[in-house]
Amino acid sequence: MRHQQEHSELVTKILAGARWATALRLAAQVFSWLSTIIVVRFISPEDYGLNSMLSSPLVIMLLLSTLGLEAALVQAKNISPDELQSIFGWLLILNSILFLAYYFGGALLASYFNEPRLGTLAKVMAVIFLLVPFRVIPNALLDRDLDFKLRAQLEITATVIAAVVTLSIAYLGGGVWALVIGVVVSKLLLSILLMVFKPWFVIPRFNIAATAKILSVGGIVTLSGLLMLVSDQLVTLVAGPMLGAALLGIYGMSADFASLPLAKGMPIINQTMLPAFSRFQGHRDSATYYLEKVLGVISLAFIPMLVGMACIADTLVLTLLGEKWAPSILPLAVLTLGMLFRMTALQLKTVMTSMGRADLPLKANALQFALLLPLTIYTMQYGVVGLTIAWVITEFLIMLVTIQMSKTVLDTAFSRLLQCYRPALVSSAIMALAVLGTKALLGNQHGLTVLLLAILIGALSYYWATRMLFNVAFRTAFDAVFGNRFKFFSGRTNE
Repeated sequence: MRHQQEHSELVTKILAGARWATALRLAAQVFSWLSTIIVVRFISPEDYGLNSMLSSPLVIMLLLSTLGLEAALVQAKNISPDELQSIFGWLLILNSILFLAYYFGGALLASYFNEPRLGTLAKVMAVIFLLVPFRVIPNALLDRDLDFKLRAQLEITATVIAAVVTLSIAYLGGGVWALVIGVVVSKLLLSILLMVFKPWFVIPRFNIAATAKILSVGGIVTLSGLLMLVSDQLVTLVAGPMLGAALLGIYGMSADFASLPLAKGMPIINQTMLPAFSRFQGHRDSATYYLEKVLGVISLAFIPMLVGMACIADTLVLTLLGEKWAPSILPLAVLTLGMLFRMTALQLKTVMTSMGRADLPLKANALQFALLLPLTIYTMQYGVVGLTIAWVITEFLIMLVTIQMSKTVLDTAFSRLLQCYRPALVSSAIMALAVLGTKALLGNQHGLTVLLLAILIGALSYYWATRMLFNVAFRTAFDAVFGNRFKFFSGRTNE
């Protein structure tokens, strides 16, 4: 009884902060999405391909730059001043090395991809490594305090200003430089804002003994994330030289747009899930109960977005991006549906890490790499479509494996997760029929009016289907996100 009361109070506190974070970030992401779409109109597929070439090793090195310490700090029950000082010291050393490696490694990138421009671009992008140590610790401290609102406010400010800078440079014809400078501005502003609004600075130390335990957890998290990132970058790293900048840009744009809902929304959710479920260590039943409730709410938001994007992929691309991006229509539709599998796996991996089993996501990500590498090598002869299918097959298999692994810490099963998703899946299927039927009646025309009409029909049909067929699930999600009552956390709401 005491644990239930403590958990109820914890959930109430988490939801209060998460609402602010979600509202603020959603507003910023709408602005970010719109600016991204506009930026793509001002740059070419070749510019996008150059950015993909530049980003592939960068995201891998950025993962190494944190050593997984942000997640490890959030998960740890107690942190001493000595540990913070030592962590800051090791982060300074590591990121100085990574800065030099990326700064001078630009020449290697230019040679590997046969793109001389990459050398200069890499020198500018390398600056972001020097800023990493000034974000990891304050972000972790904010999460430990469950101060999601302040963190969201600072991130939103940096994101919006950086988006304006990116759009301005793209409009002026800066090409790939708009994307590069936008990233640097975003990281620089966020570091400054964290220093001002969350004073945390400590004198760096280099005592590895004081941080051995946290570093070991961070190492597992880092290796796990590294394997996943490398898997995501296999197309660029393995097939990039053969595809060339233009085709690689087509695949990169398709992958980026397909992942937009998860890439923009999941960080908000994971930021709350990691510290929240870390409090449920040793409480298997409670963790399972809350996870199923969270998945039910999340699915009602993300599944219709993903299914809807797949249904209007052609209209979306031709209307917003232009005819030059037409080859990305089919890859975008296929990758978007594949994101349904990734959504489930990501949530389960986050919970397993929070519950003290970071080794399980590591195993799942290792298997993902082992499956995707040979598939990428085999399917790259079939171009972008072949690579897309290989990625989706891998994501489906990894989802099944992750569900099986999660049974170590949760009382879950595929059938139970499917039951959580049932309202969203059924309602999204009805929505898809309505949208596709509308497009067919209009003769599959394209244009802004058709796009807006398809979105409106999709939203109304999904709302109608959910309210008519799954009203309890709808109210549960609505109350969790907007209301002041949290009935589903008490276990009294059952469908």
